[in-house]
Amino acid sequence: MKYTLNTYGWSFEAIGKSLTDEQVLKIKEFMNENGHDELWQCRWDLDELLDIDTWDGELFHLTESFDNGTAHFEIIDENGDKVLEFGVGDVADLYETIEDFDEKFEYRGYNAFPEGEVKNVYLSIDENKGGIHTLSFESDELPKATDFTYSTGSIGTPEGDWDFINQIFFKGQPLTIDDYLDNWGKSSNVEIFTSKGEIIK
Repeated sequence: MKYTLNTYGWSFEAIGKSLTDEQVLKIKEFMNENGHDELWQCRWDLDELLDIDTWDGELFHLTESFDNGTAHFEIIDENGDKVLEFGVGDVADLYETIEDFDEKFEYRGYNAFPEGEVKNVYLSIDENKGGIHTLSFESDELPKATDFTYSTGSIGTPEGDWDFINQIFFKGQPLTIDDYLDNWGKSSNVEIFTSKGEIIK
């Protein structure tokens, strides 16, 4: 039988973009001229100010579910009936479920540190609450919570990591996202990490 796994909880859309020293200086001057104490106050002016698209994150642009214990799931059968609900804490242990996981799957991590060829990093993280995404799978038996497990990933920054649920597995097999569910905005974070160790936020 075919089933749909709906995921709910907290999620985020994260964008990482490199900026030049000149662009950072222009932002500082703009903030000072307009009396802005925090970066979010001029977030929507940056595209025009710098002639860039801040939604075009060449370092990364991803939408993920937070790995913070808030994720919960419901399973819908092909008749549209809800057959199971469970929380992220009810799923199986990753390494007990998938042997040699680290050899089979590559860890997905992103770097927002201003190093290497990137001099300065613009990072925006918009947090959401509610629906996240839907995944589909097939099973001859009625699924149970311990049939599922998940792997994690992170975005590393000078202020700490943002951890997320990278992939969900059913009986050791990775599931792919079919669609995204409706949610609503929770909060937003906008920061710039400079090559000189400064944090503008």
